[in-house]
Amino acid sequence: MRTTCKKVTFSFDNSAPSIYNVFTMLYDNICRFVPSSGAPEELNTVNFVLETKCSAEFPSIRSVYALHLVISGKGVLTRDGKSRFIEKGNIFITEPATCYSIKSTDELNYAYVSFIGLGANALINRITPDVENVVFERNDSLIPFWLEALDSSNPKNVDLISRAILDYSASKLINYAACGSSQNTLAKIKKYVDENFADCELGIKSLAEIFNYNEKYLCKLFFRYMGVRFKDYVTALRISYACSLIEQGESSVKKAALCSGFSDSLYFSKVFKQKMHCAPSDFIAQMNKNRTVN
Repeated sequence: MRTTCKKVTFSFDNSAPSIYNVFTMLYDNICRFVPSSGAPEELNTVNFVLETKCSAEFPSIRSVYALHLVISGKGVLTRDGKSRFIEKGNIFITEPATCYSIKSTDELNYAYVSFIGLGANALINRITPDVENVVFERNDSLIPFWLEALDSSNPKNVDLISRAILDYSASKLINYAACGSSQNTLAKIKKYVDENFADCELGIKSLAEIFNYNEKYLCKLFFRYMGVRFKDYVTALRISYACSLIEQGESSVKKAALCSGFSDSLYFSKVFKQKMHCAPSDFIAQMNKNRTVN
């Protein structure tokens, strides 16, 4: 089985139409060259490449941006002296004038699309402002798409295919970054709720003020990542804590309610009965009986 490396290179010499028919053999790689439109654009793809021999194993500095997808295997990406392990499904980006190397540790194969243009930096900033320290994980679903694109590309369509690969992959990464940011925010909110659920004033309104979010958006965010409504989550924490207090010897319904985050003992009793299928007074009596027996 022959491994191919398909390259899209925009030549600024439009006087040579025969360039469409140029095929350069290098090891087992096929490089396909495509002329440019002749005028500078906001964003141009330069190469669409499948690497199986790690040509970037030695440190190098390139003049283009490149979006890489690890197809299989494992390796080490070293960028400006900082190393990170990379594996199947990882995506990473290299920038112009950045020294980097990619070394295989376990049959590493990767593909990349390189690109230039006035809009290149803007695209990178939309994906992540911290490109040097980010490796996007769990992008295995893109691998068949990239491989099919590499296999079906030819001198007549490779410019369109490489741009489609870049645009689609970038859009996935932009969503990935947004989800990552939302997940980090949700993790902070959950931690705050877990530590402060016994505060009777805790609610979606107070959280929205603390974390500077719209209440409706915060409710949707919480449900999206927790799979449960905010109110139900807090109620479950409070009832569980009330049961724990009663099991430890608390015999006052009012005090158990207040210490668990319920300012109204009557409402507490109603909710307790819905969740535990018995009144808090009955639960207290049962716990007292168990202690007496023991």
